[in-house]
Amino acid sequence: MKRIVVTGADRGLGLALAERYAAEMHEVIAGCLSPQTGEVADLARKHDNVSAWPLDVTSDSSVAAFKDRLKGNSVDMLINNAGVHFRKWSVPEEVVFADWERTLAVNTLGPARISFALRPNLVKSGAAKLVTISSDWGSVSRHPGTAYDYCSSKAAVNSLMRGMALNWHADGITILLIHPGWTRTQMGGSDAPDTAEENAERVCRVIDAIQPADNGRYVDNMGADMPW
Repeated sequence: MKRIVVTGADRGLGLALAERYAAEMHEVIAGCLSPQTGEVADLARKHDNVSAWPLDVTSDSSVAAFKDRLKGNSVDMLINNAGVHFRKWSVPEEVVFADWERTLAVNTLGPARISFALRPNLVKSGAAKLVTISSDWGSVSRHPGTAYDYCSSKAAVNSLMRGMALNWHADGITILLIHPGWTRTQMGGSDAPDTAEENAERVCRVIDAIQPADNGRYVDNMGADMPW
């Protein structure tokens, strides 16, 4: 049994990942804004190996409290899944800067904040995996020409994790960035071709297959390299 932390686990892909790892009998810690309500609360009640903890990755105090609850225990895998994507404009130059700042706070600084906090726990595992859910829109060479806020936040988190991969690998931590595929969730919308459960299955297969030699890679949900 591994101890797995999933952020943004209250719905969508994060919830589907938590459900899948729970079914595999791993200990799952589901970090989310409202752990006492909704499907994540139902999941925790259903499975003895699932705990739903409050976590706001934009808050220093929330992340510190989350870390304190781990009490120095090892973490075998951290999945940075929490993310936002606002759709309040049709022309990219009409971006709402407050939304852009919030997007960067969640999608870029959030993974940094929780990863830095849990680094000692990952080190204690001896062979931990740190997985960040990125996007094909984080690829600078494949920029779609829209959603400047979201694209820049994902390109930035890609750069962050690439740098961390260079520095953390000696501690036994393998870092991976995954584009999960366009997913039919609140963020992805109803036109997306795949369900959260379908893409969670693909993401889990990629995660299961990664080895230390894969450290720092940016891949799609089939394990193929994505262009930076």
